[in-house]
Amino acid sequence: MFENDKATVDELLQHDNSFRRLYDKHSMLNEQVDEINAGDAAMEQLRLEALKKEKLLLADQMQHIIHARHG
Repeated sequence: MFENDKATVDELLQHDNSFRRLYDKHSMLNEQVDEINAGDAAMEQLRLEALKKEKLLLADQMQHIIHARHG
């Protein structure tokens, strides 16, 4: 995620608590989605879709912060 902005992401993770919280929550949701897709966790399809939507929303918020940092 955000491979082209790695330096900015690293800086934000070190100095921006709100970005770090978004990043951590996105990572947690990503792990949950991966587990469900791998069949390691049973979950209703609607819940899976809700997790994916929340994950995308967080990614959009982080992208907005990164974009604002670039000016």
